[in-house]
Amino acid sequence: MKGIMSRQFWHLWSSYAVYYFGKVNLSLVMPVLLIAYKDLSLYNVGFVASGFLIAYAVGQFVHGQVSERFNPYTYIAVGLIGSAILNLVLGFSAGFFWVLLIGEVIDGGFQSMGWSSTVRANALTSKDPERSSTILGTAYQFGNSMAWLVCAFVIGQFGWQYGFWVASMVMFARGAWLYLARKQVKVVGRKIKDQVKLTINHTIVVSGLSLCLLNMVRYGVIIWIPTYLYQTMSMPIEKVGINVFLIPIAGILGTLLYNRIKIHKDITTMVYLFLLGVAFVIFPHTAGLTMVAILVASGFLLYGPHVFLVTTIPSRQIGDNIVASSTGYIDGMGYIGSSLIGVLVPFIIDKTGGWQSVFYCWAGMAFAVIVLVGWVYFRGRNKVMAEWLT
Repeated sequence: MKGIMSRQFWHLWSSYAVYYFGKVNLSLVMPVLLIAYKDLSLYNVGFVASGFLIAYAVGQFVHGQVSERFNPYTYIAVGLIGSAILNLVLGFSAGFFWVLLIGEVIDGGFQSMGWSSTVRANALTSKDPERSSTILGTAYQFGNSMAWLVCAFVIGQFGWQYGFWVASMVMFARGAWLYLARKQVKVVGRKIKDQVKLTINHTIVVSGLSLCLLNMVRYGVIIWIPTYLYQTMSMPIEKVGINVFLIPIAGILGTLLYNRIKIHKDITTMVYLFLLGVAFVIFPHTAGLTMVAILVASGFLLYGPHVFLVTTIPSRQIGDNIVASSTGYIDGMGYIGSSLIGVLVPFIIDKTGGWQSVFYCWAGMAFAVIVLVGWVYFRGRNKVMAEWLT
């Protein structure tokens, strides 16, 4: 049965949730590596994170275009299995900077095979792609939370290597299962040149720039909040894992509420982003439970707009058969922003002497995305009005 609650939907949902074991485990391995290996610096681990994200961004552009010619279920499964193999290898890296960097770059290529094909498969099999796309977005929020919780526990109990090895086992098992249970999907071929020409339109380009900025906030939180809590707030790594586990869980709740609000999704996105910006202005002036509450609130507000840009906007392109290529372009632009945040945060801290400016920077980015989303929304309404008058 096709639809939001179909078996195929949950195959896609659970598979992409598992991808996050290989995507966010590094953020919990990083602070422990900095303690275990004194020759590693904040810039070293920042470059490793950026290397992964640059490879992921390039992969999104490539796989978004190429994957239109293949069964999306096969594409998702191959990405999971490839990432599982790389994470197995990274567990033996012993803190060597170049091994970590090269391994994470290759892993970024495999990780980038997942999302565009997931959105495309959902658009092809769902009765209501726009609504189901929002629910699909909770997959990476849930996967993020579970990956942080599980990896923090095994790292705290057994060592940093297990942050890679547990991710490897989970991804390999899910990838193999998906490949064996894959659904056959009719593939419509099209020249890459024509596909790219359709993809590069005003809505997709501006949405890509919006996600570039928003991902700098989102991956700023994913990559650097564990280190902030571990080093600046002196939290044990297990407690860090519990606290950051709550961020994407709150994101799931925020996204589900976002999906139920009857206001136009573009307007709802702008409201969420305004409140998110305010939360980051307040955050550096808090501590204890208040700090945790603001951090959780930021997760509640962050993921609805992210799902809108990376899932809902591409799903609206189903009529032109460019869902995967639109997803790849927008998400690729997003990960350009993500790759920059790996080195931007250490730079800001070095130049300003503390974390306060980092959080103000994230707030400014949230406010800038409001302008871009509003530009697309009101331009579209004006275009419809002009066509109606003529």
